[in-house]
Amino acid sequence: MPRITAKLIRQARKISPLLPPLLPANRTIERASLELKWIKDELPSYEWADAVLQRQKLVPLQYILKSQPFGELSIICRKGVLIPRWETEEWCLKLTEALKQVARQDELLILDACTGTGCIPLLIAHELREYVPQIHAFDVSGKAYDLANENLEAYKEKYPENKVNLTYHLGDVYDGEIVSKLDIPRVDLVTSNPPYIPLEDYVRSAEQDGVEKSVRLHEPKLALVGDGDFYYALIQNILLLTEAEGFVFEVGYRDQADFVCEEVQKNLESWKVGIMMDGALKVRCVVGWKDGSRFDIFNKLCDYIYD
Repeated sequence: MPRITAKLIRQARKISPLLPPLLPANRTIERASLELKWIKDELPSYEWADAVLQRQKLVPLQYILKSQPFGELSIICRKGVLIPRWETEEWCLKLTEALKQVARQDELLILDACTGTGCIPLLIAHELREYVPQIHAFDVSGKAYDLANENLEAYKEKYPENKVNLTYHLGDVYDGEIVSKLDIPRVDLVTSNPPYIPLEDYVRSAEQDGVEKSVRLHEPKLALVGDGDFYYALIQNILLLTEAEGFVFEVGYRDQADFVCEEVQKNLESWKVGIMMDGALKVRCVVGWKDGSRFDIFNKLCDYIYD
């Protein structure tokens, strides 16, 4: 990682007095200049100085600008709720392309667990607006629940012509009665971006293949730290208690995908499980579907399918 030298600070100051405070988060003048452009584009001039000072303290830019692009959407972001990532956006868009082929033939009922800002179900609803799938989503965090509903209302205001059948709930994936409490007639597809960073990786620095300091300082640990227990709960408390015929779970590690595959093959008959890679060629999702179901199309999402 480039060091911030006195020379670099002087060079940045010559360009703009607002640039040096952005160096701790960006390390280079080029990246700092890009962030300054975004700040100037998104915020009124009287907020610029405070924005760069917040960024100097490593507050994520999305919390400062209060939004994050996600597909065609702009998702409202607020401290206390996990910021949507490009990796999630990427697989979500791939999923919606596959679902368009399913939705034009059958009604879809989708359940999203650990929904956070609500970005995944909202993007699915937007991309499948021609078919109006019924979508339910839940999170254990009250802050996430409130923000997800705020994002839904903002979407309806921006796209009044789009019919959306999306409901957010408060709920805990560890609750063995979560499905009955949500009072959903059935579930066809389950999606989730659960907390998946093991604690030992969470406490390590980014240089040690851990987590960025800004993430540890400012994003909710509740939405970040977890491992196989979350995937076990998704399988036991949702997949096994519904008639779901498919799922897409974001993962951060190959062994998490292996764990899900083992649990699915142990508990569900005639299911296929595969892995979806992201644009950085990292394992990003574990995908499952009932063999012979309408979700057989999910095999095209996978870069690897388990035997």
